[in-house]
Amino acid sequence: MSNCSRSGEKSKETLEEKSLTLHEKLEKVFHSKTKVLRCSSIKSSSLSKIVKQELQSFDLTENRSSNILKLSEVLKTIPPTSTEAEKVFSAAGFFITNLRSRLSDKCTDCLCFLKSYFKNE
Repeated sequence: MSNCSRSGEKSKETLEEKSLTLHEKLEKVFHSKTKVLRCSSIKSSSLSKIVKQELQSFDLTENRSSNILKLSEVLKTIPPTSTEAEKVFSAAGFFITNLRSRLSDKCTDCLCFLKSYFKNE
């Protein structure tokens, strides 16, 4: 009976492997071969605590976890220039003049949004 159960387990495993897509199979092999630390055991709700723990584990083991890799990709995409901010300040300068010096921040934001919306339309 043990042989029956073993053959049943083997056939179950092969059926599961056949149902996996090529992408899933490659990910499975990749994760089994690499040393990737997982953050599933951390139950902290604070993002800063999680980041600090991830960075400390990276300092100790020099293995990059998936969270550190994602963070580095996000940080790589930050634009190094301030041209967008300069454009917004320039647009706000058209609305805030000596006559319209009492506009609230919310009103100025709405006017800048409407200007860019109608300009792009």
